[in-house]
Amino acid sequence: RKSHLDRLDRDILRLHFARIEKLVNGRAHGDPRPGSDLSQEDYPSFPEFRSYQIPLTLVSAELILVLQQLRTDSGIPIIPSPVHAGWARIDGSPDSRHYAVGRLSDAGDIFPARGRAFDCWLLAQEISRIGALGLYGDTRGPDGRPWTMMHIDLRPRPRLFWIREDGKYYYLHRDPVSYWRAFKYLVNREGIK
Repeated sequence: RKSHLDRLDRDILRLHFARIEKLVNGRAHGDPRPGSDLSQEDYPSFPEFRSYQIPLTLVSAELILVLQQLRTDSGIPIIPSPVHAGWARIDGSPDSRHYAVGRLSDAGDIFPARGRAFDCWLLAQEISRIGALGLYGDTRGPDGRPWTMMHIDLRPRPRLFWIREDGKYYYLHRDPVSYWRAFKYLVNREGIK
């Protein structure tokens, strides 16, 4: 039964993917529309946006479509963070891609299925529109248990990579040795499936 539902889910996503791909690739980057302008049919894998009451009026439609593309391409279940600040902030640093004052946020925090964060991270690198990927090893998932979180945003390239562990950030471009050390720590803790 689960296999049948998984196949059905993939078939539904493939039907919608052509529409999503057209929306993402058929216009210039930086689509000014908010995510609230999209139909649920545009992002069928993320009913949580509605149930978590994520303020899609403050989030870029393009980000939502890119996340749906990642979900469709990877086949990996992804849960959006239920924390509103993981999608849009009206306070804090204007340098944050989550910041949504005078612009739309083009950043989001997601929880790939447990044990699949690294698969998702690798597959996200194949989507050219993604400008930054962060892995957070010190977060709790929607169920309250430790769960690796992934940050995605659409900043201009070159792509930025970082890892946060125990509240400390390790950036690949600043300190590759510390970054890869933190990466190895996360891999060993998370495990690879």
